[in-house]
Amino acid sequence: MKQNKNSAVLDGNNRHIVLFGKTGSGKTSIFHQLTGEVSISTGTSKYNPVVGLCKLGRAGNATLIDTAGLNDTSELGDEQVRRTLNIIRRADIAIYVINMQEFDREAYTRDHEWLERNMIPYLLVFNHCDEAYAGTIAELKTEFPDAIFISTQTPGSISLLRARLSQMVRAINVKEAPLIPEGLVKPGDYVLLLMAPSGGGPIRNEHQMLTQLIHRGARVVAVEENHLEATLKEMPRIDLVIAYARSFGMVRDIVPESIPLTSYSLLYGLQSGELDTFIEGTQAIAALNKDSRVLIAEGCMHSSMHRDIGRVKIPRALRRLAGEELRIDYSFGLDLPDEIEKYDLVIHCSGCSMTQRAVQARVAICREAGVPIANFGTVLAALSGMLGRCAAVLEPEKESVEE
Repeated sequence: MKQNKNSAVLDGNNRHIVLFGKTGSGKTSIFHQLTGEVSISTGTSKYNPVVGLCKLGRAGNATLIDTAGLNDTSELGDEQVRRTLNIIRRADIAIYVINMQEFDREAYTRDHEWLERNMIPYLLVFNHCDEAYAGTIAELKTEFPDAIFISTQTPGSISLLRARLSQMVRAINVKEAPLIPEGLVKPGDYVLLLMAPSGGGPIRNEHQMLTQLIHRGARVVAVEENHLEATLKEMPRIDLVIAYARSFGMVRDIVPESIPLTSYSLLYGLQSGELDTFIEGTQAIAALNKDSRVLIAEGCMHSSMHRDIGRVKIPRALRRLAGEELRIDYSFGLDLPDEIEKYDLVIHCSGCSMTQRAVQARVAICREAGVPIANFGTVLAALSGMLGRCAAVLEPEKESVEE
């Protein structure tokens, strides 16, 4: 996929809004009017999701995803429907589009229950209202007071929809867990933030970490990893060190036990609400053998550091423990591969360029398949014997995780 405009569309920091509904509901017309530009297909099949950039005023930009019609079973088949549902599961907001002329109450009830069960915020949109009787619209407005009633042929309809989406996104932004949790640092604390040498890390994420620490009132000293030892000697006190998990082997021998230490990946795991799941998933490492199968999954924008971790560092360490015959597969992009249940362990990237909902959806897929899942940070921390120490910093009220 080309970089430039596409990278802005697929930016994981954007909220993900997914359009879905039956074929003929008018999803694609809504998609084009909300994006106002040529869409980007994520695959060669006409049933692959299509993404575009949706501008929502004060709420910022969102990634809008158009999916195949759920009732197009003659060509889709059950497997494609499953993929569409997985896309919806990771949405920050789902737009459920219904053709006013073809309202299937039984299908709506089923889909509503599924959305509620998966805790997916959704906006119900009745389309083609220009073709419906006024009495029918009035009855449905009474029954569904939170729904939007539009026609893509009527000026102002899309503006109304855009305004509602902006309102919903702003509400989600307020509720979302911060990257630096309450109580991790106090105003006036000295935090040593380690940066990857020679710009080898995701600069945007380092900036995000730095900004949130400052907003918490911390005094932040950001240095490259190779300056760690000298900085420790120069600073009068340090209340927290945040490092890249890939450097734990080096950091472990330099940072005294008396100084709290954690990593970028563990903070991202905590922010997504899945840190406990990732920590539990690392227990599967001990059971791996030459006949095991591991999936390393990345949903983030790639960097040289990520490729080194996922393609070199972790595979090498796992094969050293389980044997060179250990099978390791790789996946990239929006979805996990089919038949996830065939794996003994899924190791996911930190999710630093993914939405929290996207990370949670992937964890849920693995959980339902009975497959343990960990992330890069928890795996590297466990392999270096640092997991208990680093997790305890983030959850001081719990007992330290056993190494």
